[in-house]
Amino acid sequence: MAKFRVPPLYKSKHRKGKVMDLVVFGFPISKNYLLQFADAHNILLNDQDTFQRSLAAYIHMGLEVEKHFDARLVDVWDRDDGSGDNAHFSVAIASNRTRRHLSRMRTYRYLEALAKFLGLDPEGAGWMYPERDNIVELIREGSTVV
Repeated sequence: MAKFRVPPLYKSKHRKGKVMDLVVFGFPISKNYLLQFADAHNILLNDQDTFQRSLAAYIHMGLEVEKHFDARLVDVWDRDDGSGDNAHFSVAIASNRTRRHLSRMRTYRYLEALAKFLGLDPEGAGWMYPERDNIVELIREGSTVV
């Protein structure tokens, strides 16, 4: 994973004296992609209700990535243009909250397998800004990812 840049630690000062925000590293997932994921994993194929299919895909994805890939679903901030293609959440594998969390960026061994499970290119992973309420909840749970 040396090809991905590593940000400074959370709350550390970086260029021009600005304090670094908390970011998570993972695969951005859009609302439209959830339906593609549902199709690829045969989730509620005959159901016409796209909300129910997306919800079932989200639940399935969350359970599988946590159980098999040591990753978590994290809500991320992205401007919604109404197309459904904006990142809605991330399958996160690391954050910059502490040195230990950031070190996961260099030691995470499931990137290729996770990308294959998601049906995404490993190069599509990146750093994103998490939604505050969701990230606080994950931190309180003691998540190893964030």
